Amino acid sequence: MKREFLLDQWGRMLHCDICLVSRDCNIRESYGGMSAERSPLHTDRAFLKMLLEREEKEYPDIYCENHSILYAVIPIGQEKLIIGPVSITRPSAEQDAFMVKTHRISGAAMHIIPYCEPKTFCSGILALYHVFTGRELSSEELWEKNGLQGMTREEARSNVQKVIFSRQENRMPHNPYDQERRELDSIRRGDREMLRRSLEETYRGEVGRLSRSEIRQAKNIAVCVITLASRAAIEGGLLPEEAFSMADGFIQKIEEMENIVKIDAAMRQAEYEFADEVNRIHGEREKNELVERAKNYIFQNLHGEIRIGEIGCRIGVSTAYLSDLFHRVEGVTIQQYIRREKVRLAENLLRYSEYPVKDIANYLSFSSQSHLGRVFKEITGMTPARYREKYRTSHKNENV
Repeated sequence: MKREFLLDQWGRMLHCDICLVSRDCNIRESYGGMSAERSPLHTDRAFLKMLLEREEKEYPDIYCENHSILYAVIPIGQEKLIIGPVSITRPSAEQDAFMVKTHRISGAAMHIIPYCEPKTFCSGILALYHVFTGRELSSEELWEKNGLQGMTREEARSNVQKVIFSRQENRMPHNPYDQERRELDSIRRGDREMLRRSLEETYRGEVGRLSRSEIRQAKNIAVCVITLASRAAIEGGLLPEEAFSMADGFIQKIEEMENIVKIDAAMRQAEYEFADEVNRIHGEREKNELVERAKNYIFQNLHGEIRIGEIGCRIGVSTAYLSDLFHRVEGVTIQQYIRREKVRLAENLLRYSEYPVKDIANYLSFSSQSHLGRVFKEITGMTPARYREKYRTSHKNENV
């Protein structure tokens, strides 16, 4: 095993530096590409010494600073591997300022802390630990042994009992489950009127308290409601990837809001959007798991050139069988369906974005702007420019 190659590739996968450090606090090798002037392991010797002198454990030692910046220390013989720094939240100016100030990094170094998703960082550390020690750990064990598991079972149960006691003392139950079930069932059915009636029901009780901050409370409730609504829409036939993307978009917009009334209105609008989407696709047609998987694959790859053979290969059936099955169930060929879905996405981009038609054509892998124009007019009856002129104006007026 060539250690240098392995560690260099691991650093690239984890988006951070991996340093091989001797017990006398000298960095022997550094992998991953971060310049010495930007690395706290190089600029802050006291910090490096602190990491080295932490108690040696029978598992990777995770050190966390500023809430979300992680380092991992793995002993290998007379040396130690130090992996990091890496942020497990999206980098921010505040994080970079913290690193510059705390670890004596020159402002001229233009420090930007590397980012890695928590699951990826955890998997990388566990695999690296196994390579050098032969030992295996689960991700849950790694976080728990490092005191990063969130809460103990006793803490969780204690807090639950406090909430139950408070509810009983105040004689104020939660909102009734049967009302919530009707609300979600209306989305599952794609029934806007049923949804309206369920939202107008009066009942004794209130939604749970999820935060002491009123703004955060409203946002947390909205996140819960939209998440449940997206799952109900999937059960109603909406493609999972489309439902997840809709939920992400709604929640991101709500996170930008600071008005409780607007947050609540946006949450309800999201529910109606899910119901409308289910209603749109709710024609009483035959449902088929292979066809639904093919449609989900198409939705995930609308920005690229989709080959029917690749779809069949991905879901495990022949191209001929899939083509025949799809046409029988959906009433259109796969190619017609792909064109229709690309045009539907183009409609949304024309309405709700400022992208030029040429860029939209390129994004959706049409051979040219004129190719998009021909297909678009064939399906909608108007050119992309005319469509934007008509519906973009209408959208703007709705927001006045």
